[in-house]
Amino acid sequence: MRLTTSVFAALCSLTASAADFGLMQRYFNSFAAADEELYTNTVDNAHAYDFLKDNVPLFECPDADITRTYYFRWWTYRKHLRKTSAGWVVTEFLPPVGWAGAENTISCAMGHHLREGRWLRSSEMMDDYTRFMLERGTVTGPSSYVCWPAWSTLERMKVSGNSDFAVSMLPKFVKRFEECKTGWTLGNGLKTGQNPATGLFSMDCGHEGTECALSTDGARPMVNSAMWAEASAISRIAELAGDKALAERFGNEAETIANAVTSRLWCAEREFFTAVATNGSHDTVRELHGYAPFYFRMPLTSSFKSAWKPLMRKDGFSAKWGLTFPERSTPGFVLDYKGHECKWNGPSWPYATSIALTALYETLHEERGGELPVSAGDFVALLKQYAAAHVRMLDDGRIVPWIDENQNPFTGDWISRTIILQIPAMRKRFKRERGKDYNHSTFCDLVISGLCGLVPHEDGRIDVRPLAPPEWDWWRLENVRYHGKNLTILFDRDGTRYGRGKGLIVLETK
Repeated sequence: MRLTTSVFAALCSLTASAADFGLMQRYFNSFAAADEELYTNTVDNAHAYDFLKDNVPLFECPDADITRTYYFRWWTYRKHLRKTSAGWVVTEFLPPVGWAGAENTISCAMGHHLREGRWLRSSEMMDDYTRFMLERGTVTGPSSYVCWPAWSTLERMKVSGNSDFAVSMLPKFVKRFEECKTGWTLGNGLKTGQNPATGLFSMDCGHEGTECALSTDGARPMVNSAMWAEASAISRIAELAGDKALAERFGNEAETIANAVTSRLWCAEREFFTAVATNGSHDTVRELHGYAPFYFRMPLTSSFKSAWKPLMRKDGFSAKWGLTFPERSTPGFVLDYKGHECKWNGPSWPYATSIALTALYETLHEERGGELPVSAGDFVALLKQYAAAHVRMLDDGRIVPWIDENQNPFTGDWISRTIILQIPAMRKRFKRERGKDYNHSTFCDLVISGLCGLVPHEDGRIDVRPLAPPEWDWWRLENVRYHGKNLTILFDRDGTRYGRGKGLIVLETK
């Protein structure tokens, strides 16, 4: 179902009620009661409600896990907002870690931070964070991770409607792209950067955040999709800035990368985007990052839709507690609790789950290639599973809301936490918890733009394509700031739940 401004079921003015905010406050009170607040940044637990009620959209639906996790993820995201002398930043870990840069920032999850943060009512925090990372953060060089700040900024602009910040950052986006294109030598000897002969960028798995992955280093789907996204975003921002020559140059850059991805990284044998080693051999390992071209909405023909076949299969990525990062049938797939605490050779990884589920909703919204091997029902099933996995059982048997680093897809155990607890020095250093409230993935965006279907556009048109189950009698997203307006999107089958009419309704709020 799609709803645009030309076919509004209703359009009127109203204000969110105290009862609506009461639901948020009750959730936050329960989270605080169950929380051990080991680390704080700018907004502590006691002030979480006052801060977030002015900054995030309200939501409810019949699925208790999805509703609870929606509020839990905003509650934990708030913990990572840090006001510095240079403005706001967003952290990944709450405790300081040795591989972080200034203000404990890490570029690996920057794209997720900005995608989630685009729904904050104020643009100040994400503007500050983007500027900080491009000026003082580590977004290029041997210690940087794959990230996509230009593309994320353009996606934010589609929500805010204000292009001024994106245009102001254009020179920095160009500079970063050029540095990534030239590349650098990593500690393992791999030379990053773009190969002029193939058009592909090289990266090792570790600098994608996927340490000990089963796939090869070299031209990997994630880094190349991200660099295509950066080039295409820079081209569009240059158009907005009135620089036609720069727009054309980066449009050509994007076309070169897209052609290389579709012609060289598509493994016909596996019907999937897989890595190509530095010696030119095509890897056959299917990993969730093979969905990166769909995540960034790279133009793809219907011939690539077969990539979705393994998503829901038990010999593919499907498992009891979540999607596995490598396909379960991959040789070498293992779950062990020895050595490095974050090995992406078997566990479920919220970072990659976010990539796959965003790619899925983007694909379903666009209906690429007609019939797909996946459906809206699959998206909802995976979102429900992802939401339900946000828990941990305490020693006394209580189950509390939780998000951590990597998860056992068969038992739900948070693997890195278990490993760290077995090492006295690490347990002492991190007060027992390193990955607690880990900010390395998205969830709220999956609800707002995926489940509820708000598709942002530069021109501000209201485009609603919900993936919510047809059997739900009601759901509501309220107080969404979009192009200077507050929107409410709701579904009320018979009009008795909200008293604002029947069916799918979009309302403009004060």
